[in-house]
Amino acid sequence: MTPELRPGLENIKPHMVAADDKALARTRINIASNESAFGPCDLAIAAATEAIQRMERYADGAEAVLTERVAHHHALSPDGVVCGNGSDDLLARLARAFLRPGDELICSINGYQKIPNYAYANDAVPVRANDSDFTTNVDEVLSCLSSKTRIVMIANPDNPSGTWVSGSEVRRLHQNLPSSVLLILDSAYLEYVDDDEFGDPASLVEENENVVMTRTFSKIYGLAGLRLGWMYAPKRITDAIRKIGMTFPISNVAFECAKAALADREYTKSVFERNLNGRQKFAATLERLGARVLPSQTNFLLATFPPDLVAASDLHRELLAQGIFTRRLASDAFSDCIRFTIGTPSQMKEVSHVLQDLIKGPATA
Repeated sequence: MTPELRPGLENIKPHMVAADDKALARTRINIASNESAFGPCDLAIAAATEAIQRMERYADGAEAVLTERVAHHHALSPDGVVCGNGSDDLLARLARAFLRPGDELICSINGYQKIPNYAYANDAVPVRANDSDFTTNVDEVLSCLSSKTRIVMIANPDNPSGTWVSGSEVRRLHQNLPSSVLLILDSAYLEYVDDDEFGDPASLVEENENVVMTRTFSKIYGLAGLRLGWMYAPKRITDAIRKIGMTFPISNVAFECAKAALADREYTKSVFERNLNGRQKFAATLERLGARVLPSQTNFLLATFPPDLVAASDLHRELLAQGIFTRRLASDAFSDCIRFTIGTPSQMKEVSHVLQDLIKGPATA
């Protein structure tokens, strides 16, 4: 007789469509995984170069130091910050700390496709609330509440749609949750937000005992390959999450790069501006070609292609054949969709030209 796995693990399936490995090897423009096309700042690169000379050492005490740096940078209480091996690590720890077998985790049906896996991994039950045009619907989430609900988890801004819920709606959601339910706001794309109505999730954390915000260094800071994230939560929760973390949760390279990235505010501002400009221009291009583009507060766009215009699966394959890697999602709801990360201006210009040729045929002079 062999050891038994948790039964919930059988429900975990890939949430992204796999691409052909041979075609991937020929990729020239990778705009599939929402990484920053502008890379890290020069200070972070220099810090990595120096830190890699000490790769034989653990980064002893790095989590405590980086917690202080993150808290100072964002004007937060250090007691509420925990750093980890990417925000994914912290979300998994939160689920492990709060979910018991049979408990329910509510998420948006077309929201971040990995959220149900946090429930499955703990033999809990994901409850998918209906949305409104790929946007979290607060009333639908609230309608799913039951005596078994332990967590409500939403990505805001969302991935893969790029849509968002206003600060007032997030507050309305929280106000109607029982105090026994934990609201987790995955805010990985918060640095890209330019909507004045978005609100500040950190203030909601500070005002309550059942709200957590997770953040990352993977996006605007350009450190995705180092797997570094952080969360902000009431001290009772941060104490528990530290208890179930790995020993030395941050590598020495990630530690030094994160400090450097936080210090270079001007670079972060420039990435924000370049991304905003690129997002607006590429959205206009997609719409001109006949695609429907969801409004976005992130560094990517989700485009829906009418079947009578072009099949999204065929377009994705043709783009990949020309060395352009974009993202398709496994859920049937996204069958007509492709997600495009915003790349550099030259990359997006080339992508636009290729799309023009594939969708409309060669442009005439």
